[in-house]
Amino acid sequence: MSLVVKLEDDLGERSDWIMLHGVIPPREERDYPFLRSIDPYGKTVFNHLQMETFLEEWERVRGRAHDESQVEAWQKIKEMAQICQQDRDLYLRFVGN
Repeated sequence: MSLVVKLEDDLGERSDWIMLHGVIPPREERDYPFLRSIDPYGKTVFNHLQMETFLEEWERVRGRAHDESQVEAWQKIKEMAQICQQDRDLYLRFVGN
């Protein structure tokens, strides 16, 4: 599953984004209620209030990033989530294809 992950404001004008593949747990993995809710074929948006739980789950999937591009994407998404956590006007958006 490949996703585009974006850090956006209300108008979608912020331009931070990265491609992610193979790190998100499947829907069957109930230990990840936030991450398993990411729609692989649609859009999923998280706000600043959700970032604490998102980041906890994100740390737990770190080991699923095996190759260099996955590790880079995992780190970039962590940084975007931390920025989102500090700014109520930003959103972390996952766009499936």
